[in-house]
Amino acid sequence: MATLMKRPDEIRILTANGMLGYGYKLNHFWFGVHEYRPDAIVIDSGSTDGGPFKLGMGRKTVADESYIRDLTPFITACAHYGMKLLISSAGGAGSNKHVAEILAIVNKIIEDSGFKFNVTTIGAAVPKELIRQKLKDGKISPCGPVPPLTNEDIDSAVDVVAQMGHEPFIKALQEEKPDIIVAGRSYDPSPFAAFCMNLGVEQAPAFHLGKVLECGGMCAVPKGLSMIATVRKDSCDLTPLNPIARCTPLSIAAHSLYEKTRPDQLPGPGGVLHLDQAQYKVLEDGRTTRCWGSRFVPTPTYQIKLEGVSPVGHRAIFIGGFRDPILISQLDDFLENRVRNYTRGLFPELDQSEDCRLIFHVYGRNAIMGPLEPHSVPAHEVGVLGEVVAPTAAKAMAICNSARVCCLHLYYPGILATSGNFASPLTPLEQDAGAVFKFSLYHLMEIDDPIDPIIFPIKSSSVGSGTFSKDNTFGKQYYNCDDFLNVSPKEITTKSVTSGLTTMKDVASVVRSKNSGPFELTFDIMFDDEKHYQRVKKANVLTNETIKTLYQIKDEDILVNMYFDPALAWKCTIRRPWAQGSVGERDTLGTAQHAPLLSVSVPAAEI
Repeated sequence: MATLMKRPDEIRILTANGMLGYGYKLNHFWFGVHEYRPDAIVIDSGSTDGGPFKLGMGRKTVADESYIRDLTPFITACAHYGMKLLISSAGGAGSNKHVAEILAIVNKIIEDSGFKFNVTTIGAAVPKELIRQKLKDGKISPCGPVPPLTNEDIDSAVDVVAQMGHEPFIKALQEEKPDIIVAGRSYDPSPFAAFCMNLGVEQAPAFHLGKVLECGGMCAVPKGLSMIATVRKDSCDLTPLNPIARCTPLSIAAHSLYEKTRPDQLPGPGGVLHLDQAQYKVLEDGRTTRCWGSRFVPTPTYQIKLEGVSPVGHRAIFIGGFRDPILISQLDDFLENRVRNYTRGLFPELDQSEDCRLIFHVYGRNAIMGPLEPHSVPAHEVGVLGEVVAPTAAKAMAICNSARVCCLHLYYPGILATSGNFASPLTPLEQDAGAVFKFSLYHLMEIDDPIDPIIFPIKSSSVGSGTFSKDNTFGKQYYNCDDFLNVSPKEITTKSVTSGLTTMKDVASVVRSKNSGPFELTFDIMFDDEKHYQRVKKANVLTNETIKTLYQIKDEDILVNMYFDPALAWKCTIRRPWAQGSVGERDTLGTAQHAPLLSVSVPAAEI
């Protein structure tokens, strides 16, 4: 198809989604494979978003069934069309255990299908002896608002991985000639950048491309899953495979806000990607955007990010609800004095240290935002998640059982419902929630060699029999070309906004929150019209004072508060007020902390 053909100086990369195992649309994928003929399929498979348990417990992000479902078409496409497959941060945490488990799935698909591939792995585990020496030499520093690293942190860590840059991927591509790479923990853009740089693309556009593609179709309007990138030496074109979606200059510029401390400077291994001079242009098809002009500035020393987790105990939980208005009117006293005190009388060690704790998450009041919650609204019913953490699973379950029984049967003033207070939806009534961990290492470590085989060992093997027959039409049965080429992308409309006094939710097109790593929480407000953006910017309503009031935090908790003109957006990043994915967590991914911003007053527009 002439319209989709690429020039000899172009590279094409397909990514099916932002996370291996989350699924994608087969017709979009096979259309992209067969009609665009990409040189590689590249897919990210990991994140710290889910908290420390994946690294601590060795559990993968999704079930093997989901990995098999996603990987089988990838590997089949590689067999029939000769493209490469690069998988980074295998399994979720990118530990050596996860690399081995994803490798086993890949190998089985190859063997069962009669394919034959050269499969390469890149490890990312860091020996503790090396970390201790680097700490002693003063070559480890916190990554963001993180406590300084101690030898106790290193000793208690059950596993430590390092985010590799592009260099180990390039070394593997050049020396091992792999068909498939399964890599451990990686800086998210690294495999995308490495594949491009290995074929002559400049570092800045290669990393800018990786920053966008590692999230799949998040950059499209409407947001989607699968993307095609057409890359040249100094620029890249981004096209969504959903025929009704489009990438716009605004949507691509805005993507640099997502999960980032600030959108204009994106640090990674060996340097910082600067996007303040990046430029964007929509192409003739109306749904592809070209990007160029970013800059990669090397840092004086080469640093890699360490991620390590330590155990903090075992967790047991119970869940239920209160509906009686007499009890709800005195709920704080009931939970914090009656239930807690009675349970503490049975287990004197409770609440005496962080090793043994009972936490009530009260849904309908402040379970999601905790101390950040600015509003207290009476509820006609409330849900309670009781969380117990103790040194052993048995102790946690024993305390959890007693606390739940207290919620069910304890007396309170004015009680009429003497048969019980607490509605329990699940049995067993208490649940063993497993071991609990915390991020104990989230630090930058200086290294001399970014391909150090002690940290990033590379291994290869030939897998499969090669008995299958290639078919250069394979995949066409999964899609109808007319469904893609004769469809117009969805029209983009702008929000209708009153010129009078209003609130942020009626002016902004996006208001969201998200983690930026385990120790930061970041907020984005975006606008679909320059005049709406300038109105809010000139009104000066998103000041540090506003954020301090809305979220009940201090000046030192605010890390970034800025406007980003290329995306018509405002960005604010604060210290995360509680440990991510650990004891007492309220919002593991940080996606539900934006609500107070919705009600910020926006003055009437100037006439």
